[in-house]
Amino acid sequence: MIRSVAITILIAIGPVTHVVAQDTVPRKILAAGYLSFTESVMHINFPGSDWYWESLIHNRLNFHYYPADHFSLSLQFRNRFLYSDRLKNDLFDYYRNSVSNDAGIIDLSWTATSGKSWMLNTAIDRLWIKYAWKDLEITAGRQRINWGLNYVWNTNDWFNNYSFFDVDYAERPGSDALRVQYFTGALSSAEAVVKIDSTNKLTWAGLFKTNIWQYDLQFLGGILAGEDAAIGFGWAGGLGSIGFRGEMSYIYPIRHRSATNGLFLLSVAFDYTFSNSLMIQAEGFYNQRPEGSEESLVDFYSRPSSVKDLSFTELNFFMQVSYPITPLLTGSMAVLFFPDVKGYYLGPSLTYSLGNNVELALIMQYFRGEFPYIQGVSIKQELTMVFGRMKWSF
Repeated sequence: MIRSVAITILIAIGPVTHVVAQDTVPRKILAAGYLSFTESVMHINFPGSDWYWESLIHNRLNFHYYPADHFSLSLQFRNRFLYSDRLKNDLFDYYRNSVSNDAGIIDLSWTATSGKSWMLNTAIDRLWIKYAWKDLEITAGRQRINWGLNYVWNTNDWFNNYSFFDVDYAERPGSDALRVQYFTGALSSAEAVVKIDSTNKLTWAGLFKTNIWQYDLQFLGGILAGEDAAIGFGWAGGLGSIGFRGEMSYIYPIRHRSATNGLFLLSVAFDYTFSNSLMIQAEGFYNQRPEGSEESLVDFYSRPSSVKDLSFTELNFFMQVSYPITPLLTGSMAVLFFPDVKGYYLGPSLTYSLGNNVELALIMQYFRGEFPYIQGVSIKQELTMVFGRMKWSF
């Protein structure tokens, strides 16, 4: 184990030396990344539950290579050493698999070594080659394809949707896909994407973007996982000085038509920044038919996110306020409401900059709601998580 951790640290330091040494000359290889340490604690109000501690060392490395005109390649991966009470607790029997799971057609995640309460995992989430010529770009391989426009609920992000509550994975997952983009103007483009996942299911879709009346508009259509037909629409613009964005999708089953009558998703967002840099964000989400029924907050918090599974309630509301208390200290407070389960979420955070590339963060997440327990009876559930993180970017 010690040898594996040492190798991880040496790999993290290596690119820094290379980039600094070559900073004044043209390069065909660029390298960057970060190293973070996060200490966290979780508590659930289940009978017999306890406080669960976790320590995480997270090292990310991003490499870009430019072998010739019009071509570029990228390799990006993360190394994570995890020591956690949850790894050895039956209540979280899914957790070890969730850390090492790879949803791509090729499994690019492996655990170098592990024990009852710890593991060292490496996962490649970007591995692509791109050809760019004039207004055409073709990208093949594992890549991030984000068609979403909003902050919390992205109903247009059909390829690799993510959880708003994941505080450790800013880059978000990638998809094994072929993407063709053609830029028809300064503010318009068309693209087509084909994705294949670990179950050999195909998702293919097209997107057209344009700008009308100072609004960015996008129109989507395609087939999701070979099972659902989908159409979508999104917009981003302003109502005066207020930012105004929205996304909607309609998903209809074509393989299992008797299972459901379709799913309509709509999220609308507003944001406004005052002259003193105080920023307010608000967002609402309507989910016509939540996918499945959660028995606990842990189920929702931990499962992989998909566009059909963005919430466990029909109506959802979000508001966040952030403010730079000092030039180095920023505070924020996020609140979500889930009326269908009489629930809410509180997410205060503080971020402090120790320099140009070192950051400290303190983040809290608190969930509360009433979930079905037995027929006709609901039970109140609470989930509390606190994170303390130091991050060094290079």
